Amino acid sequence: MALHTDTEIYKATYDLSKLVTEYVSNMRRNYKADFGAELRRRCMSLVMRTYEANTTSDRTPVLLRMRQEVEAVNLSLRLAVDLRLISPKQYSHAIALTTSIGKQATGWQKSSERALVAGLPRQPGQRAMKSGRAAGP
Repeated sequence: MALHTDTEIYKATYDLSKLVTEYVSNMRRNYKADFGAELRRRCMSLVMRTYEANTTSDRTPVLLRMRQEVEAVNLSLRLAVDLRLISPKQYSHAIALTTSIGKQATGWQKSSERALVAGLPRQPGQRAMKSGRAAGP
């Protein structure tokens, strides 16, 4: 069984959570408690969705929720830069991560849907195919 912590999407979601936590610690006090805390929670939710998708047999609904949460994080980050809570440079770093997460989640979702259509049930935590052969047990 593949560990969810070995995946690129996990690494990207974790890096985003870490980055956003640093950004929130530097926000003005009146935004830190509510806006910043919610942004951190959303980012941590992305990390947990990675775990959930990797351990369930029907990944599609989990990955769909994950993609929706990525959009919510993108909107929050845009609002943060518009309110001057984070700098444009900080915004660009965070958006690069959310773009990567969104693309990986979309690819993972499409791959899972193709596997379901083809009738190839996978065990929870089983790795996806690489180069035409199984990448893990």
